[in-house]
Amino acid sequence: MFSKALPSAPAFSYTNYRWWTLTNATGPLERGIQQGVLGFYVLEITGSASLMAISVAIQGISALFMLPAGILADRFDRRLLLAASMILAGIATLVFCIGIMAGIESYSWTIIYVTVTGILTSAQMPVSRAILPMTLPREHLLNGISLGTITGALPRVIGPGAAALFYDFFGPWAAFSIGALVLFIGAFAVLPMKLAPIDMIESSTTSSGVGNSAMSEVISFLRTRRELITVIGLMCVTGLFMMGPVNYGAPIIFTEIHQTDATQLGLAWAMLSAGMVVSSLFISSMRELNNKGGFFGMALMGGGFCVAAQVLAPTPVLTIFFFFVWGCFGGFFMNMSQALLQMRTPDQYMGRVMSLSTLAMLGLMPIGVAQVALLDNAVGLGTQPAVTISGVLCFLL
Repeated sequence: MFSKALPSAPAFSYTNYRWWTLTNATGPLERGIQQGVLGFYVLEITGSASLMAISVAIQGISALFMLPAGILADRFDRRLLLAASMILAGIATLVFCIGIMAGIESYSWTIIYVTVTGILTSAQMPVSRAILPMTLPREHLLNGISLGTITGALPRVIGPGAAALFYDFFGPWAAFSIGALVLFIGAFAVLPMKLAPIDMIESSTTSSGVGNSAMSEVISFLRTRRELITVIGLMCVTGLFMMGPVNYGAPIIFTEIHQTDATQLGLAWAMLSAGMVVSSLFISSMRELNNKGGFFGMALMGGGFCVAAQVLAPTPVLTIFFFFVWGCFGGFFMNMSQALLQMRTPDQYMGRVMSLSTLAMLGLMPIGVAQVALLDNAVGLGTQPAVTISGVLCFLL
């Protein structure tokens, strides 16, 4: 009986998938490190929640580069595209760390770093997700997605907390330098993959207006798949009323309301990832999971509840607990959304569909940040009511 509850891992029997798993772990680890300490760092050097919101919003604006990345992923070697973007992001992070060590701790220097790495990270995500279905048969795709969520989330359990400790004991340069190291590791893990050529479509390679032609093709494809449009639409809701508000509110809640240090904030992000691991383990233990759309909707509603609960919790311990619960719902959300999209998308459209779906969530995050910042500062509601409203809207939608 107990053995039936253990996660099944047929995806790991494929060599390409194992290499992809290593790369998949390093990308989220670096993003978790940055997420765990960037907001705290900006608040420390500027003392301004508004400037912190701008730095978070820039990361989302950079997500617009997912669209050209998705087009390139359907035209060129996805391995080389992913490796190049990770190497360049690692170099940019090292330069930022050297600047901090040299005494350059200005907001403008930070914005340059956030912009450059945001663009390169945006290029990584759709390419990596487009590679995944090429590493294993479709019958094992859901298993590969759920295990990928686990291997992507586990480093984020350790990463933000470890980065926060390095931040507190050695300074911000040490925290960010860990991110550079893992990016280089991830880049070199891509190269041994042996992937089949992409099944190209003729029109996307011959038109002089390659970008417009390529995106019009995938939009025409999506019009015939209403279920995919629904998934992407709900991912838009997530960016507006979940990801944006939490990225704005979390540093303020911990530093100004609970009056804790970067370690507590890092622990909260780590518990989010731990929750994703728990739900992904459950999914990978299932031989077959029906009603993926139902689980997807449940996760969205549960996430909205947790967003409100995080900011209303009276103690940092309870806030961290709701980050964990949010992660449990997030595991279902990420696994089901990726399964619904990747199982219904042909390989020749995969890069562009992945870029559109990821952009739907991360690209709208700046607007989510802006609307909460507006309610908080311009309207004067305060951080807690502003984020709570977003959580309620996410639950209702």
